[in-house]
Amino acid sequence: MRQAHRARILVLAPRNPYPVIGGDRLRIHRLARELARFHDLTLLTLCESKEECDAPLPDDGVFRHVHRVLLPRWRSCLNVLAALPTAEPLQVAYYRSGAFRTAVQALAPGHDVVLAHLVRTADYARELPMVRVLEMTDAISMSMQRVARTKLGYFDFRRLIYAIEARRLAAYERRMADEFDLVSLNSPVDHSFLFESGSGESREPKPEHVMIVPNGVDAPARMPPPLATRRRAEIVFVGNLYSLQNFDAAWFFARHVMPLVLAQRPDAEFRVIGPLRPGAAARLAALPGVRVEGVVPSLERALASARIGVCVARISSGMQNKLLDYFANRLAVVCSPAAFEALEAREGEHLLLARSAEEWASQVLRLIEDEMLAQRLADAGRNLVCQHYRWERCVEPLLLRIQSLLEQRYRAAA
Repeated sequence: MRQAHRARILVLAPRNPYPVIGGDRLRIHRLARELARFHDLTLLTLCESKEECDAPLPDDGVFRHVHRVLLPRWRSCLNVLAALPTAEPLQVAYYRSGAFRTAVQALAPGHDVVLAHLVRTADYARELPMVRVLEMTDAISMSMQRVARTKLGYFDFRRLIYAIEARRLAAYERRMADEFDLVSLNSPVDHSFLFESGSGESREPKPEHVMIVPNGVDAPARMPPPLATRRRAEIVFVGNLYSLQNFDAAWFFARHVMPLVLAQRPDAEFRVIGPLRPGAAARLAALPGVRVEGVVPSLERALASARIGVCVARISSGMQNKLLDYFANRLAVVCSPAAFEALEAREGEHLLLARSAEEWASQVLRLIEDEMLAQRLADAGRNLVCQHYRWERCVEPLLLRIQSLLEQRYRAAA
């Protein structure tokens, strides 16, 4: 991308991107990192505690200025209770803050672009006079709808909330998208659900208005070790297990698949990596063959000994970062059809698919026993992400589109 005028971009985030853990934090941080190569960025973010507000920031050069606004969880919960009898989406209510709106109004005049991350911050930016970008990431309503319709086999009160939220969000997401100059989503599946027929309303936005910006990955610079040097029966799952979707995936594999795998391979081990609540960690760790590791210092090092990466998502939407991480770190992958839909990969060439617990066990055991197949899939997956899913390549069309919108504004003002 050619160097142009360094615009000033105000990034609105509902959650502090630091530390960069979890899919939404990772995506906005990596998008901002690419934008910062050509423009000057200011971050305005909400924080749940004073400790989070005061925490030191990494010197990564992404944001020139950072402003943090405290929104305690108790206040967010009151917002949600107040929104229950209304039509307002609950997660929009959760992130409602008068102090944040005041900060937006104070900071916006000094910027050329406002980038609202997720539909949760859209209302703060939709009426501002500069170039307005809504980084939606996913059709959150689609994910909510899928959760509400899925029989989990155990009780989770969040399904009740998701059932309410799914009905409210689809219309709100479409309405907010119409208020912005540019909207980005991470997969054609989300685009189809919101703007074609998936949500029950047929409509087609202007081609230049909504664009697909897939998730990328920071592939290790050095080739990861071959599978022959790793533990043969080591299986890994990576994800933010605070989310119902990821916990359900890890629980399904640990509870229903691992016993079938262990019956054939008693040496098999299922490693669970990512943030999770203590109670959830205890439930998983109590199951045979499961090792819960939580947050690790280096994902690259953590994956270096694993042979198989599993993406067991039964209820998901958008692109799964864990798949890109598995591929980048040269693991053989088994995933569910729901996790596979947004990725430009082919079954049998880059990964194996599984649905039932029996099929999951069969595919995992197949990769444990067939080293040539496992290595072929791992190498194909690594090549796929290196060629098509590096962050710089994924974000470049968004940068060009923002630059085009800025140039239109500059010409109109001249």
